[in-house]
Amino acid sequence: MMTSNQPEWLRMLLNLRDILVKPAGVRAIQGFTNLDEDKYKSGQINAVLFFTITEDTADKLTLIVKDSHLDVCICVRIIENTSNPSKNILYLVASVRNHNFWGRLYMLPVSILHPFIAHKLVDNID
Repeated sequence: MMTSNQPEWLRMLLNLRDILVKPAGVRAIQGFTNLDEDKYKSGQINAVLFFTITEDTADKLTLIVKDSHLDVCICVRIIENTSNPSKNILYLVASVRNHNFWGRLYMLPVSILHPFIAHKLVDNID
């Protein structure tokens, strides 16, 4: 749901990202493509977008991506809101481990833009 509706500025940023990181040997992510839910549900794939799924339960999704420059782990968790049962609470946690100069350089603009982008994508959840 989060990546189902993307603003054009985000598509442009992701395309720019792919162009800028190519000389450092970082693979292109080619933006947020739609998840093939049928393949995912059947167990044919264990990935979403450019992430590998490491945990998938009714209330938690953990995704990782590893490369020579950095490792990223994203965890999305939904818990029951006891004070307002009609609205659950969503937690989105990102963890990054830089391995070298290129990882640290990459994370400079990402660390500034990521919170804004994440908030915009969370708005897609009904």
